[in-house]
Amino acid sequence: MKGQLIAVFTTTHETLRAEKALKESGLKIRATVKPRKLGGSCQMALTFSPGDLDRVRNVVRDKELPLVGYFTQSEEGEWIEKN
Repeated sequence: MKGQLIAVFTTTHETLRAEKALKESGLKIRATVKPRKLGGSCQMALTFSPGDLDRVRNVVRDKELPLVGYFTQSEEGEWIEKN
């Protein structure tokens, strides 16, 4: 997943809602297993290109999707929240 960003939502249901909304907006999104080190009860996350972050943020905000956060993986493999 290096080089990609992931979006983590509060529940699996919200992740699936987000996936649908983001794909309908023309974004290339892929569902994946959420890294265990990231909190939240949902076991899924959505991966996307860093260049799409602003568009993803806009859709998430406009659709009022409950987001845990956006994360990227460092060279050392640590997950870092992307503000």
